[in-house]
Amino acid sequence: MSVKFLQRKGIVQDEMNALITAEKPRKNVPIALIGIGLEMHFDWAKAKESFVEAINQTQRILPNNMHLVYEKEPLQTKDEILRTLNQYKREGVKGIILYQASYIAGDLALALATWLRENNMPLLSWSHTEVTGGNLTANRFCGQNFLLNILASMQVKYSWVFAELGSEALQTQLNRFARVVYAKSQLRYAKLLMVGGMRVPGFYDCELNEISVAQHFGLDFERVDLETIWQHGEKFSEDQVMPIVSKLINAEACASYLVKEQELFLSVRLALGLADYVREHDYLGVALKNWPELFDRYGIAGDGAGALVQDLGIVVADESDMGGLLTMVTFNELCQGESLPTLMDMSFLDPDNNYLGMWHCGGSSTKLMKKGSQLQVRNHSILDNFDEDTSCGMLFEFLQELGPVTIAKYQYPHASSVFAFEGDIVASEMRYRGCYGEIKPKNTDTQSIIHTVLSSGLDHHWIVGRGHFLEDLHEFNHWADITPISMLSPKISGRSINKNMNY
Repeated sequence: MSVKFLQRKGIVQDEMNALITAEKPRKNVPIALIGIGLEMHFDWAKAKESFVEAINQTQRILPNNMHLVYEKEPLQTKDEILRTLNQYKREGVKGIILYQASYIAGDLALALATWLRENNMPLLSWSHTEVTGGNLTANRFCGQNFLLNILASMQVKYSWVFAELGSEALQTQLNRFARVVYAKSQLRYAKLLMVGGMRVPGFYDCELNEISVAQHFGLDFERVDLETIWQHGEKFSEDQVMPIVSKLINAEACASYLVKEQELFLSVRLALGLADYVREHDYLGVALKNWPELFDRYGIAGDGAGALVQDLGIVVADESDMGGLLTMVTFNELCQGESLPTLMDMSFLDPDNNYLGMWHCGGSSTKLMKKGSQLQVRNHSILDNFDEDTSCGMLFEFLQELGPVTIAKYQYPHASSVFAFEGDIVASEMRYRGCYGEIKPKNTDTQSIIHTVLSSGLDHHWIVGRGHFLEDLHEFNHWADITPISMLSPKISGRSINKNMNY
């Protein structure tokens, strides 16, 4: 990732953090490394030696907030592996890396498969090439093949890697698997917040079947009305809020502000109330119904408030988009906050020159602002389109930082399918007011994206995360039983493909 976004500070991040409930520390998650082999016919000393090296390498690549549990040497019998698996389950292990120290006995593999059918735990099978020039001392690949044949025959899900000790490919896959295990454990039994109680009018693809979400992600949605959050924010006094407003509009990063003082005050107070409520009740993120009630009843546009909340590391999906929020929290946990996901529309498409412009009204974290540029604090541009005199704010309008991105969205109505691709935000003009970034797709093209989105009738919001982590997302989706939507051939016209509405 070219830019370390977590090293950036939101414009008023410190001031807001000083007033609200402190962020809870991330929990520490154990992951197991189990060596398997057979002493009877293979070089056991070498098998144990390679397993020790596997332990050392795995410990070095673990992400933050994870620790490794392991036995001193490889396991050989079904009794040993069942005893170890049950012990690790009691210790809270959330995933298993299975190191092929040598060939194995078949009853060990069958016992493992039977246990995995009863216990929902991701498994990565790891093997590598042999020492040559004498007797066959380990027969690792054949042992891995033997193992995975039994798992597949028992319809047990797995991932695998065949890569040398110390190789970059191995380190990448081990780290990827560990982060997926961590993300799954964070999402399971966690809760997301929908503020406003329901989707915005007519945005049908912003709702999801919550039973399906629980089945695939282990997550729960809770709903509160806007008034609950508004009243929660009223505990923050004018003396607390106005210094934040002052720093915001007088910051070097702020080129200008064209929003009434009362709307600035109410917007910042809403941000404080929302962030404090989320932390107090331990939600992973928020789907915010930022219209029409915030316009009509409270006299503000909520996008800027959502941006300030995102500066604190709390993801906020505009327009109460549950699928958007689900995608954002997955990005956030998979990348441990580094992806800084934001919700956008595909609004500028240039199929001839292969560019894709992502835009939204102005609710992105200020950490995403392009280096060397400034933002404008404005009223809502879509409200301005209707009537500038009755329009309101606060929104942040800026060009997004350049660099690698991953774009995806878990799809309405049941979140059991996803469309995803990678690209790079490149230098461009500000084609529209709002938050804007222009993307050059990677390993695909704009015509293919147009063909896929329009023929498949996909959701109209997209989540843009910083960094190329499409393979990480594929690994997560494998374990969440999410079906990838294949990229279609490049076209600028086409015909409908029936959507799977069976949930």
